[in-house]
Amino acid sequence: MAIVFQCEHCEKDIEVPDELGGQMGECPHCGHSMYIPLAGGAESEALELTEIDVVEEDRIQKEMEQSRQTMQRIWSERRTEHTSRPSKEGPVRQARRRAKPIDPEDAAMTVEQYVVAMAQSSLDEAEALAAHLVGNPQTVNPIIEKALKEGLKDASLKNVPEAVQKGFLKKLLEYLN
Repeated sequence: MAIVFQCEHCEKDIEVPDELGGQMGECPHCGHSMYIPLAGGAESEALELTEIDVVEEDRIQKEMEQSRQTMQRIWSERRTEHTSRPSKEGPVRQARRRAKPIDPEDAAMTVEQYVVAMAQSSLDEAEALAAHLVGNPQTVNPIIEKALKEGLKDASLKNVPEAVQKGFLKKLLEYLN
C-alpha cells in the first residue's frame, strides 16, 4: 500500500511507500521539502509544548556566564602557578609528575569546560584545563567515555555540532593518555 497526498507547494499528487510516513521528504515535481503524512491517516502522538520562560532562560544564561568567568579566573590562577617556575619539561610531563587525585565532579566539570573552551577557540584555557586532568586516567577516562556516548549538557554548546564536541573529547583522551 502507498501513501498518496498533495504537495503543499505545487499541489501535484505524490505517492510514496508507507514506511516513509512521518518523515520529511522532497516533492519530486518542485523539490519543496515537506512532512509526509502517516499511512492510512494514522494519527501521530501529539507533543505537549510549553512556552519558553524568557526570564528563567536569562537567569540560567547569567548563571552560566558567571560560572564560566569563575572557572576562567581559577584556571588563570592555576596557569600562573604552574608557569611561574621555569622547567625544561613539557606541560604534560610536569602535570603528570605533580598530578593530584581529582574529584569526579570536578573532573566532569573540567571536561565540559574544556570542550566549551575549545568551541570558543580559547586554546590556552583549554590547555590549562586539560593539564588539570592529566595523571588521573582512572577518574577522567570514564567521564570522557560517558560524554562521548551521552553528549554534554552545557547550554553554551547547543550550537556546537555533536560531531565537533566528540572530536574535542577524543583529542582530550589522546592528550591525557
